[in-house]
Amino acid sequence: MTIDIQHKHASHVIIIEGKAFKANDSGLWDLTDIWQTLKLPKGKAPAQWRTKQAQRLIDMQNLQVIQGRAAQTLATKRATIEFAGWVSEEFKDMVYDAFEAILEMPEVALLVADKMRSMGNDHSAAILERHTFNDKCDWNAIKRPHKNTQEGLRAAVARGTITKAWAIELGLKAL
Repeated sequence: MTIDIQHKHASHVIIIEGKAFKANDSGLWDLTDIWQTLKLPKGKAPAQWRTKQAQRLIDMQNLQVIQGRAAQTLATKRATIEFAGWVSEEFKDMVYDAFEAILEMPEVALLVADKMRSMGNDHSAAILERHTFNDKCDWNAIKRPHKNTQEGLRAAVARGTITKAWAIELGLKAL
């Protein structure tokens, strides 16, 4: 039996200055691609990032430098944000906000969930949809919060917080 386990950030998309950047199957973003696409200063190329912090991230396996004709620097979310901070504080804020947008904007999270589902990651998509649903609802408005239980879903439909179709997608069995 083969188990195909993908990194939690595999295929996640961040948008910086209107440009989309997608993590690979290992959950790593290509800093070289980000640098080139956004036309960041030459002196701020990922290959020039030779600080103690960069070495620490390499040692922690958060940063991977691939040598060759088409050199590449791949980074985890953490290392991507650290690289952005090395470029400039303003760029770090922009990159941090790009990562946070998925969590804070339900419409972005739902688009990501749809993309995850189309790639066969149904379980992860369902978790993201539930997270978005729970954040969007005012659970204090009902006497006992039920979140994604059958009773909670029925109550949300009755209040008009969500549609019946969405409740069914989230697991509602019957009204």
